[in-house]
Amino acid sequence: MSREVRPTNGVTLLVFLLTGYAIIFAQAKLTFFRDFFGAQPNLIPGMIVYAAMAFRMETTMLCAGVLGVLFDSLSSNALGTSILTYAVIGLGASGYRELVLSEQFTTHWVLGLLASGFAPVIAYGVLRLSGMTPLVGAGSIWQWAIMTAGGGVVTPLWFRIFNRLDEAVRYKEIPESTFRPDREIARGRH
Repeated sequence: MSREVRPTNGVTLLVFLLTGYAIIFAQAKLTFFRDFFGAQPNLIPGMIVYAAMAFRMETTMLCAGVLGVLFDSLSSNALGTSILTYAVIGLGASGYRELVLSEQFTTHWVLGLLASGFAPVIAYGVLRLSGMTPLVGAGSIWQWAIMTAGGGVVTPLWFRIFNRLDEAVRYKEIPESTFRPDREIARGRH
C-alpha cells in the first residue's frame, strides 16, 4: 500500500520550502515554548520525512540541503551540521518508502518521533566527528524528549497539509468517456 511517488510539483515544492523557512524563522524568533518547557522542538525533521515519502530522492536531498543551511544559519550549529542530519533522515526514510503504509496517521506519527529523536543524536555525532564538544548533561534528556515529542506530534499535520496542497494544485486527469465523439447516432424509424 505504498504511495506512488509522482513527479514533483513545482508549486508544492516552493510552498514546502517557504513553509520550512517560516518554521525555522519562527523557531529561532519565538521563544515562549523554549522558555516554558526548557527546550524548543525541531519541526523540520518531520518535514524531511514528508519530503522522503512524497518526493524523489533528488528533491528530498535538495530540501535537506536548503532547510539545513537555513536552520544552521539561524542557530548556533556549525554550518553543515543540519544539512548532514537532514540528509541522513531523508535517506533513511526514503529507503523504506516501499515498506511503509504512508497514508496512516500512526505511521506519520511514529516516523516523526523517530526522525525528531534521531536528529539531535546525528547532529551530536557530526559535531563530535568535526572535533567539537557539545554540552550534554542530565538536562539534555529532558530537552531531547521535548524535541522528539514535539516533532512527532506535528509530523502528521505536515502530511495532511502538503498532501492536500499537492492534490489542489496537481492537474486532474479526466476519466475517459465511453462515448466516442466519432460515433454516429442513428435517428429516425427503422
